[in-house]
Amino acid sequence: MCTDNNLFKKKEKVRENAGDTFTLHVHDYTGITTCNDGHCHIHPGVTSIPISYGGSHIHQIAGATTYQDGHYHMYNAYTSTAVGLPNGYHTHYNSFSTNFVDGHIHNIMGYVMATEEKEKED
Repeated sequence: MCTDNNLFKKKEKVRENAGDTFTLHVHDYTGITTCNDGHCHIHPGVTSIPISYGGSHIHQIAGATTYQDGHYHMYNAYTSTAVGLPNGYHTHYNSFSTNFVDGHIHNIMGYVMATEEKEKED
């Protein structure tokens, strides 16, 4: 467990990049890959912090699937730009393929967990 209290002193930070301003945040995600070669994998993880992109932002989504059928797969992709939701929340869509292992790939698609955009707290 992390005991560095400095991590908790500022609840939100604002990032400015090329004129775009947004709060630093991440999204968690999990889901099931497509079923190929007689099996599926789960792909849990957490996105990167926001990356400014065309007046909005995206996130890198990278990791490894669960171990099934004697192997796992790696993936490294980017989400869509922010998809606005009610009450100040947003999400991101993603659609990509894993690496080629054991003669096949798996496809991953879906939305990351919605996150609320909060104002900067001093």
